[in-house]
Amino acid sequence: MTIFIINWTLFTITFGLMLLFSFIMAIQATHFYTKDVVETKFSILELEMPATPKELVNILSGLYKLSEKEKRKKAISSLKGQLYVDFLFMPCMYGTIFILCMLVSAKMQYSGGAKIFSTLAWAQIIPWICDIIENIYLLQKIKPHPVESSRSVHSAYLRMQIIKWGITLGATICSVAAICYFWLSGYYEVSSLNYLLVLSGEVIFFVMLGKFFLKKKKEEPQEKSPSTKQDN
Repeated sequence: MTIFIINWTLFTITFGLMLLFSFIMAIQATHFYTKDVVETKFSILELEMPATPKELVNILSGLYKLSEKEKRKKAISSLKGQLYVDFLFMPCMYGTIFILCMLVSAKMQYSGGAKIFSTLAWAQIIPWICDIIENIYLLQKIKPHPVESSRSVHSAYLRMQIIKWGITLGATICSVAAICYFWLSGYYEVSSLNYLLVLSGEVIFFVMLGKFFLKKKKEEPQEKSPSTKQDN
């Protein structure tokens, strides 16, 4: 029954939703600033893979040290907002990978290969759970004086990231490689390329939308109001 429900049309829908939430989070990331001696930009990856517990604490506490009130409010609200939006992004991303793996599994001629990709599909539950734990962990630490985690907790946090990205990237790379092989070997009809055109169109649309937004943001006046300049 799974084969009748999971198809390329559903894949293009979940893929499009994944790109939509990615775009929203990319907009929020433009406000990611922190202050550790000097004001600098940071990325969500720096929160996912901090070298030490202190590095994570410095980034998060630095949000509240930004000199401009408006910039400080935007940085905090944008980070919290991205973590909440990520809860919507997760089912789209892991669902997309799940569908892709199941499509490959259904196309496999050997039962062993079908089982491998079916396992990779259901294994996406693991990184999804890791992602949920990660977001809850970070949301609890967004405060002026976050508590520095112990070495053991920090090591477990980093191991969780390795598991999350390892399973996600491993399944994606294997599935994409298999799909390419099927297309080159003639296992798919020419009409199936229509889905590739749809996926390419979705990517191009959001890339162009992102460039338009960033260009518009750069053109915005950067003048500070007197009250903002004086606020500490």
